[in-house]
Amino acid sequence: MDEPKKGSQSISVEELRAKGNDCVKNGKFIEAVLHYTQAIKMDPNNYVLYSNRSFAFLKLDQHYLSLQDANETVRLQPQWAKGYFRRAEVEAASGLYDEAVISYTRALQLEPHNVKLMESIKTITDEQKKKIKGHQNTIWICTCVGFIIGIGVVILDYTLTTNPTLNHPFSMVAFSIALAGLGWTIGKTSTLMNAWSAGKSLQPPPDLVTNETNENDSTPPEKKTKYSKAQARQRYKQGKL
Repeated sequence: MDEPKKGSQSISVEELRAKGNDCVKNGKFIEAVLHYTQAIKMDPNNYVLYSNRSFAFLKLDQHYLSLQDANETVRLQPQWAKGYFRRAEVEAASGLYDEAVISYTRALQLEPHNVKLMESIKTITDEQKKKIKGHQNTIWICTCVGFIIGIGVVILDYTLTTNPTLNHPFSMVAFSIALAGLGWTIGKTSTLMNAWSAGKSLQPPPDLVTNETNENDSTPPEKKTKYSKAQARQRYKQGKL
């Protein structure tokens, strides 16, 4: 029997997880990711490792990778509240408040007495209300500014020109209202753009997309088998072409 080689015993999954946890405590999130990744290679069905790495990725502002690990955690252990909590944390950090509330609520259903989850739901709900109120204020301010500018133009036109362009009260009011409408449109567009930007951080990193594209492009095309005319006619009769 061959004697075992010295140093052949590799580090265990638990030791790697412990090292990753220590790195997280010390703020060394990149090192933590490396330890968790090595542990996952050894134990790919360990949902706790994905959860821990999701947290480390979130601290590195790698929202896409963090969400991937959170979703994998949920897939491997759908009855574990922390998996949904991890997903909610990423969604909240990405500005997807509605999705975050759903994930937090799912976690709370699994752990009804978890005070931290209750506080998280309250916090994210308050953030939603602030965001909605902020959008409404933006639209209102832009509308008022447009109306004030309209009135200012009317006054300047009436006082500084010999033949005012807007010489009828109806045209003056209509012009001011038109600029107020323009202000409302600008404000509304601004809030919509802000809403569309939510979740942008969940897009895959450019280098990851490039690598996937290169892998797809590097796949060799299937070679087409060449047949003689007689073989081609025979295959056509058999319905193979």
